[in-house]
Amino acid sequence: MLMISKEAMESVIAIKDRLAHQGSEAECIADIENMIEIKQSHLARAEWGSCCGNICNLVSQIDNEIGMLQNILEALSANNNRRAASLLGDYIAYLQENYRPEPDHW
Repeated sequence: MLMISKEAMESVIAIKDRLAHQGSEAECIADIENMIEIKQSHLARAEWGSCCGNICNLVSQIDNEIGMLQNILEALSANNNRRAASLLGDYIAYLQENYRPEPDHW
């Protein structure tokens, strides 16, 4: 199971919370686009290491996340904040199911 930092999880939750406020769509779109870029970088690295096999199904997991984020971005671009918030809720649940919290202290 992968780990996620408290800050990373809080940033996704913050995006969902900001959607409730009119005029924050552009900022939310920029945040989601940034998340997609980061995940695409992770995907490229996971695929690069695929000569050893798809360890822990990383490639498919990251690819699923990119698809979810792109769906959120499409909803935001269509000014469908309600759908985007719902999809973000699904994405948060996905993160909680597939990641464990990073320990506070190493």
